[in-house]
Amino acid sequence: MIKLYGVPNCKQIIQTKEYFASNEIDNEFINVKKEPVPEKQLKEVVRQLGYDKVINKKGLTYRKSGLKEKNLTPEEEFNYLLEEQGMIKRPLIEKEGRYWIGFDPERMKSFLK
Repeated sequence: MIKLYGVPNCKQIIQTKEYFASNEIDNEFINVKKEPVPEKQLKEVVRQLGYDKVINKKGLTYRKSGLKEKNLTPEEEFNYLLEEQGMIKRPLIEKEGRYWIGFDPERMKSFLK
């Protein structure tokens, strides 16, 4: 089963849900505000995709955090991301232990096969 992580009112999540529905792709939506991504799993996401791809530096949560100005270690950055999961780029999609970030229907096709 494909898992879709995010927040319900996010434009990217809404587009992804519509894409999944129109292409009859079974999925489970997980609202990270109510059910945060567990630490072990988030570490795997960062390992597979890289911290810079996982964190949404354009988002309001990141901009308000002041992280750009702070000189944090990678571990400190990860801990902040773990606590503030609104900074995770969306959509975050999981399929069979592999992860994808971002809404790009053409490129997602091969990932979702």
